[in-house]
Amino acid sequence: MKTNSVSVLENVPDQSQNAKNHQHLKTTRTPKTVIYTTIKSSRYKQFTSSQNNSRSLTADDAHRYQKSSIDFRQKNNNSPVSSSQDSRDVVWNLQNKNSETKFIRNDGSHTPSTEAMVTISWKSSEIKNTWENPVDYHCKRFHPNLNERKKKKYRRLCVISLIIFLLALIVATIIVLSVLLTKSKTKTNVAVPVLRWNTTGITIAGITGWSGINESQLNHPWGLALTYDRTLYVADRFNSRIQKFLSGSTKATTVVGNPNGAPNTTLNSLYYPSKIALDANDNLYIADGYNNRTLFWAKNSNSGVIIGGSGIAGNALNELTFPFDIARDPNLDITYVLDYGNNRIMGYKPGNSTGFIVAGGNGSGSAFTQLDHPMAMHFDSVTNSLIIAIFDRHNIVRWPLGANNWTLVAGDINGLSGSTSTSLQLPTGLTLDPMGNLYVADLGNHRIQLFLNGEMNGTTIAGITGQPGNDSLSLYYPYTIVLDNQLNLYVADNENHRIQKFLRY
Repeated sequence: MKTNSVSVLENVPDQSQNAKNHQHLKTTRTPKTVIYTTIKSSRYKQFTSSQNNSRSLTADDAHRYQKSSIDFRQKNNNSPVSSSQDSRDVVWNLQNKNSETKFIRNDGSHTPSTEAMVTISWKSSEIKNTWENPVDYHCKRFHPNLNERKKKKYRRLCVISLIIFLLALIVATIIVLSVLLTKSKTKTNVAVPVLRWNTTGITIAGITGWSGINESQLNHPWGLALTYDRTLYVADRFNSRIQKFLSGSTKATTVVGNPNGAPNTTLNSLYYPSKIALDANDNLYIADGYNNRTLFWAKNSNSGVIIGGSGIAGNALNELTFPFDIARDPNLDITYVLDYGNNRIMGYKPGNSTGFIVAGGNGSGSAFTQLDHPMAMHFDSVTNSLIIAIFDRHNIVRWPLGANNWTLVAGDINGLSGSTSTSLQLPTGLTLDPMGNLYVADLGNHRIQLFLNGEMNGTTIAGITGQPGNDSLSLYYPYTIVLDNQLNLYVADNENHRIQKFLRY
């Protein structure tokens, strides 16, 4: 197998210096510097094909053929090729970039014999730059779009990396969701308190059946308020004062009003207060019923500040008529006042004694937009609504803040009284526990009813239905109820002039 060989001759004269070895070879034109390359005859066909197609051969073409020849030689173990091995010499004159190439043989033929080797010449000035850096030239000549290919390869790598990242993200998301779903399916044992109370009450304040003004006595207690440490505040209604009982003590301290029980209209006195409320700092909010006003009484203060009402009964926005209950929205710093005589609930902002109507205000009646002498209320921060006991309609309703009507919670929707588990008679007090269960002081039935959240069938947890009494099992017109943090029940047993405690167990 014949391979390529290259030789360089400087300053070649017009007549070929190889004439002695190739007597029959002649050229029509020879440049001063000629490089002879011996190539395989198969390459010669390519040259002649180019000649026939009127193709111009340049240094680029020469380099391509030279490279192919080198590759061919490497494949054949770099075996040398002798000019004597059936080769026919052909001179290829490359005059310039666009020069015409001519091949002339001594026999006048332009086609070498099979397996013959062909000698080609071109200008050394043309090939110098071509072979100065063959690798770089090869890359530029045969890979003109190399940068574009690199860009494409880079883009391809970026796409692959992005796909891998997205797959990893999807896998991680699936794992996290699986863990969360597994945790959500895991049952968490939440301690639900047992709602069961001892039916035998304990007298913690007052003397059963005996009203009075001394530190151990009460006279028709109405309102109750309890601190976290179980300090009890009592609105001693007919003594026109607020009494404070420390936990475990049966002797009280008068914190608001006259200790001797005398009513008055001054700001350091009360006149038949009904209900009270406490804030987180143990400041008192008092519904001063017969003074037709509500007071803010700071802890350890000697006098109060008017929240709403002018002291004179009326139905203007700055007036009240027998305010019987009071509640607080600590988040909005709004005080709600139950205006019994005007069949409405008023709201008061700090520093403004002119209130705004929150519920009712449409006269007394049985319509869903009316309140018929409301007696008690509780602000439910969970549902942002007021739970209202309507005294003359014998039921409990819910009035969402911002709404124009109420919905029934307990009792008869038509306002009928009764003593069954679904009925009430003259409810005067109510509260909610943390689970949303409702507790009602059912005054006319002398009992305390529990309505589980969402249910209208009540359970008697204190007192005996329809039977007033003064023993430890009985109640006589219970007015107000509160719960401590252990859900122990406290009842203002009005006609018995005492406060009863029923322990949960």
